[in-house]
Amino acid sequence: MKNHRLERCLWSAALLGSVWISGCAMISGVPDLPVPEAQKPTAPFEQSTALFSQGRYEAAYSANHKILQEGRGAPDVALFNMGVISAHSANPKKNYPRALSSFRTLVVEYPQSSMVEPAKTWIQVLEAYQKLADEKRLLMREREAFAHEKDKLKYAIEKSRQVDVDIEKRRRDTLRK
Repeated sequence: MKNHRLERCLWSAALLGSVWISGCAMISGVPDLPVPEAQKPTAPFEQSTALFSQGRYEAAYSANHKILQEGRGAPDVALFNMGVISAHSANPKKNYPRALSSFRTLVVEYPQSSMVEPAKTWIQVLEAYQKLADEKRLLMREREAFAHEKDKLKYAIEKSRQVDVDIEKRRRDTLRK
């Protein structure tokens, strides 16, 4: 009897634990934007978080920008959200310079914010990405220059072959006479 009760208790605990864990998981696959604890459910960030979760990135960015301009919510959170939205991989209109600007403004204007360290990480990642993108552009230009040079060399080789054929033809004509 005791073992049966203990077994039921363990199964109940396991079931409750799995329900609790699954309730904490992201359902939509898009993480929510950070919202300060003091400003949860009815906070000004509720709408921007919902828009972000729906994949409406420009609208979410605008909502955070409006919060920042009107001073209705924590400006550091609004700046961080604007940076995340601008750099989010699923955002088809991602804008890394705009994201960097938001994160840098956050770091400079709100150095005591809890969002500063994540913003600094974003800055490092985005700067590294920009450096790689610049190097890629340079390599692509070099590749185009090499392709152009290759085409010029192919043309020179073809012309040289044609000259060789013409010389050989003249030599044969001279030998026949």
